[in-house]
Amino acid sequence: MTKVRHAIESVCLSIDDDAATQSFSDWDMLFRALSLASRQTIKSPNPYADCFPGDHYRLLSGLMLELKPQVIVDIGTHFGTGTRVFLDYAPGAQVHTFDVTPWDKLDATYLTHKDFVEHGGCLTQYIADLSDPNVFESFREILDSADFIMCDGPKDGRFENKFYTLLSTLNFSDKPRWLFLDDIRFMTEIANWRAVESPKIDLTSFGHYSGSGLVNISEGFEFDY
Repeated sequence: MTKVRHAIESVCLSIDDDAATQSFSDWDMLFRALSLASRQTIKSPNPYADCFPGDHYRLLSGLMLELKPQVIVDIGTHFGTGTRVFLDYAPGAQVHTFDVTPWDKLDATYLTHKDFVEHGGCLTQYIADLSDPNVFESFREILDSADFIMCDGPKDGRFENKFYTLLSTLNFSDKPRWLFLDDIRFMTEIANWRAVESPKIDLTSFGHYSGSGLVNISEGFEFDY
C-alpha cells in the first residue's frame, strides 16, 4: 500500500436519509467559494496550510472571499493558522477567537502581538470554555453577532456536543450565517454531525481529510442529539 502520513478510524454513513444534507441548496455560493479556494496560496510555516485538499485552510480562504463576513467567531485558536486565514482573507472583519490556553503560551504559534493591535484591534482572544453553560451565556451577544462561526475544538467526546447543544438554544437575529465544523469524521464527531438538522454539506473532499462540514444556520442551528 502507498505510504500514508496519518490515518484515523472512521465509518461511512448513508446520506440519502439525512434530511439536513438533502436540504442543502447553496450550490452557487459553494461552487464560487471552491473555485476561489483553488486559486489561493496560503503562505504559512504550517506545512499543511496550503494543502488543497487535505486541510481546511484554503477552503476557508475561498469561503472568506465569497461570503465576506464582518464578524467571525473562531473556536479553537491553537497555533493560530485558521485565525491567520481569517485575518488575511476577511480584511476588516472582527475576529473573536476562543481557546482555553493563551495563544502566546504555546510552544509554537503563527500569530504575533502585532496581529492584536493592527486594523483597529480587530482580533481578540478570549480564554474561555464555550461548552460551560455559564461561560456560553456571557458570550451570547458575540455569537449572535457572528456571520461565520468556526468550531475546531478538542474532539474529546464532550466539548462539541455540549457546545452544539447550547448553540441550538440561541435565537439568532435574522441574517445570513454559517457554521464550519472541523474533524466531522472523527469517531467522536460522527454522531454529532449526523445530529445537525440545519442544511449542511460534507466538504471533506475539498477540506480536511478528517472531515470538514459547512452548515447554513441563517435560520438558527438545529441540533437533535
